[in-house]
Amino acid sequence: MNKINRMYILSFFFTLHIALSAYVNSTFLSNIISEKYVGILFAIASLVTLLLLSKSVNLLKHFGNRKFVLWSLLVNMMSLVGMITSGNSYIIALSFIALITTNTLVLLSIDIFIEHFGNPQTIGKNRGLYLTIINLAWMLTPLATVFLITKEGGYQTIYIISFLATIIMTIGLVFSVRTFEDKTYKKTPFLETYKYLKTNRHMLAITVINFILQFFFAWMVVYMPIYLYEHIGFGWDQIGIIFTIMLAPFIILGLPVGVLVDKYHVRKRTLLYIGILIMSISTFSISYITTKNIITWALVLFMTRIGASITETTSEIYLFTHIREEETHLLSVFRDMVPISYIVAPLISTLIFIFLPLKFLFAILGVITLTGLYYIPHLKHNHENILPY
Repeated sequence: MNKINRMYILSFFFTLHIALSAYVNSTFLSNIISEKYVGILFAIASLVTLLLLSKSVNLLKHFGNRKFVLWSLLVNMMSLVGMITSGNSYIIALSFIALITTNTLVLLSIDIFIEHFGNPQTIGKNRGLYLTIINLAWMLTPLATVFLITKEGGYQTIYIISFLATIIMTIGLVFSVRTFEDKTYKKTPFLETYKYLKTNRHMLAITVINFILQFFFAWMVVYMPIYLYEHIGFGWDQIGIIFTIMLAPFIILGLPVGVLVDKYHVRKRTLLYIGILIMSISTFSISYITTKNIITWALVLFMTRIGASITETTSEIYLFTHIREEETHLLSVFRDMVPISYIVAPLISTLIFIFLPLKFLFAILGVITLTGLYYIPHLKHNHENILPY
């Protein structure tokens, strides 16, 4: 098995670990603190992540990507032990922060490995296949999570299985990247990176589009489980079915979108228009659905993820078409949008809570997502000039 395929398999196991806990973290934490303040803890975790990502080039230059990812995995496993064994709310909160932070750092390292081992002539296929594999892990976990919560010991069992998946990832990685040689990572001060993005407006545009997408994910991950469970009244068995159907587009569309770009040369901007429009309209409609019909909810959330899948895959393809492996400062800024979104989204939604009930968060999210359309014309298409802001 070649190295790129090994990285795909290892990515599956690590994503399995992330996905198992992702949709129960907010409800688990709401047993410790008020649901109105769960978003604040997510924001703190994301702020710590952002600070470490800002130092990622220094860390990579010092440790190398191999040691960097192994240290991140060690801390990740220790944080899971804290979530599993402790009954102290402060230890659980600190463990959660460490878990979220190291999840992102490991994914950054995986990006570097895949960029290193992949064929530059098939970026669309590489990224589409990678996203399909990791999203398969996301799709497989909702029903498993429900079973574990309701039948096999609850939240603790979920974190134990996450821990085992991380061990598999770590062991496999040790043997898969023994001969990996780091390129010279560019140490670029934030101000210079900002100037680069200001000059290369297409890179700034794709970064902002990624932020809007990650903002959508952050909002949904934190509040959709709470909304369906506490406010609509679905049980976890029903939520598991809904979320499994909801995540299917990430499996169905990832690779085909990559092939459309690579083989049929479909314009990335066209795909982004389609993706953002579908995502925005379907998300907006959530606030006005009052039925407890499981098919209706599965369908509308399925539509939101059709849009998100198209947008995610196309954004990733665009980014890796325009950067090189050693340009980790640009990759880091792109990945910064995940923790930034988890800072901004919960803070905004917490403020909205003061004035509006939870259900209207999704209408507002639909409007926010729609703003991504503004940035699409500023992306490059082959050798076309970029529109000025």
